[in-house]
Amino acid sequence: MGEKYSVEQLVRVAGRENNKIRPYLYVDPLQGKHIPVRPSESVKLFRTLAEMVENEYPGERVLVIGFAETATAIGAGIAAYAENVRYCIHTTREKYDDAEYLYFTESHSHAAEQSLIINGFESIIGSTDRIIFAEDEVTTGNTICKLINVLCRHFRRFRLRFGIVSILNSMTDERISELSAKGIKCLYAAKIPFEYNTDVISKYTYCEPHDESSQDSADMSVSLSGYMNLRYLTEKHAYVRACQELADRLYEETSSEENGKRILVLGTEEFMFPAMMYAKFLSDRRKCSEVYFHATTRSPIMVSRDEGYPLYSRYKINSMYETGRTTFVYDLSDYDTAVIVTDAGAGKSSGEYELAAALRDAGCKKIITARWTR
Repeated sequence: MGEKYSVEQLVRVAGRENNKIRPYLYVDPLQGKHIPVRPSESVKLFRTLAEMVENEYPGERVLVIGFAETATAIGAGIAAYAENVRYCIHTTREKYDDAEYLYFTESHSHAAEQSLIINGFESIIGSTDRIIFAEDEVTTGNTICKLINVLCRHFRRFRLRFGIVSILNSMTDERISELSAKGIKCLYAAKIPFEYNTDVISKYTYCEPHDESSQDSADMSVSLSGYMNLRYLTEKHAYVRACQELADRLYEETSSEENGKRILVLGTEEFMFPAMMYAKFLSDRRKCSEVYFHATTRSPIMVSRDEGYPLYSRYKINSMYETGRTTFVYDLSDYDTAVIVTDAGAGKSSGEYELAAALRDAGCKKIITARWTR
């Protein structure tokens, strides 16, 4: 298949902190996870992947599963923009009392255990023609195959068909052919060699991150109803509609704070796509001179001020979802307004105040916390 993007457009190599299994990480400047990006650039990338799914599986009824946490917005974006996708969900590391989980592992990850909530699957799996797994990068396909095996065992009375779509693919040709022979085709925006350019991480001088956070508070907090949790099986059109309504209501609540300014919209960990949708909404309104979005993350990555390195600053904070869970935010700068868009419940940890302190320390003048609630 023809590649849709150049490697230079999609790949920046960074060093993972304290990870001997895989000491490098590919950071995508267009994805909107670690690096702030204009939302139109992410939407363009996700539309490209969605078009691949449409063209490869015309007329099929598709379920998209994105992988937490990096590819949650990718999966939702593909679902949003591909006409043949009916349902979407992403894997998770969060715990819910009413959830039925299937577990699998990621061998190279800093947080190895993954899970998929399968509530509602029985009612739609028989009328689903194909399950598509969405990732930022597929290296060997082993993690996806582990989930495929778990799904096939659990739903053995159904005939399941699968596919993979990713921004990057660094699998060997032999591995791609092996999966294709099993009916699992790999679609991707760019192909890179295995361990592409990873020796570069030894050439950088790494600097000390901002790993101590004080506490501050947002200047404004809003709660918005209509919440849909993409960690559970979700009908695609309903989810996109809910995200659009969230953007409308959030704009009504905060538009007087944002017009004509440089804005950051920041998602939290697995919760990315609604933040991207709101950033795109603001950008389309053309009342803000610059709009960017990205998200906090569990990934500990080294930072450097050297030319060419993708991440120049890091704040280590408590997660907004759980006290004692470490999370990070990279490449903050001096925005006029920062809008934290989250589904973390109020009062769960000190993370909200530490994130506000990090934003303030980076020079953000006004901070708004927006919670999407039931």
